[in-house]
Amino acid sequence: MSDPARIEHLDPEVARILRGKSGMERLRLAHEAWELARDRLTAFLRARHPDWTPHQIRHEVAVRLGR
Repeated sequence: MSDPARIEHLDPEVARILRGKSGMERLRLAHEAWELARDRLTAFLRARHPDWTPHQIRHEVAVRLGR
C-alpha cells in the first residue's frame, strides 16, 4: 500500500502542462503553493491552539515548514 503523504508520480498531463510553462511561471506556481501551505498551517494552528501568541504560531509554522 502506498503512503498518501508521499507523491511519487506526477500525472503525465500535469507534467506536460508544467513543461509548457516558463521557468518564471513554474517558480510563481511553486511560491503560491508554498504560501497556501503556510496560510493553511497558520489557520490550523491558530484554531488548534487559541491560547498561543502570534509569535508562537509563526515560530511553529516556521519549524514545521523547515525554515
